[in-house]
Amino acid sequence: MRLTCNQQVMAKAILENLIQTKTPISYAEFALRLELTGPQKINRVIKWLEKITLEDASKGAPIRASMVFSKFHSGLPSSGFFEFCKEIGLFNWNNEPSRAQYFIQSQQKALFSTKTACK
Repeated sequence: MRLTCNQQVMAKAILENLIQTKTPISYAEFALRLELTGPQKINRVIKWLEKITLEDASKGAPIRASMVFSKFHSGLPSSGFFEFCKEIGLFNWNNEPSRAQYFIQSQQKALFSTKTACK
């Protein structure tokens, strides 16, 4: 099951807010904010994040999915995120948490620098 069109619009708005406020959140919190219920809710979020990662990578844009992390990986996305990035030729982390941390921080920094606060 995938996110509905309305859920995708809502998810984009949530991500934009996270970027504006420089506030990463967990997959579970993201699913909660989307008001997802039932089995596979985290998987639905992950599949959508993979979709937008492909979009961002194809545009050479910072990776918005870097704002969502696994509560099991010290503020980093799941290892599956990094494997997906490797599969699409975006980033090879070689199972090194320090490389993964650097990649996420650089993506977030790029996101924060491309977004300007309201004045």
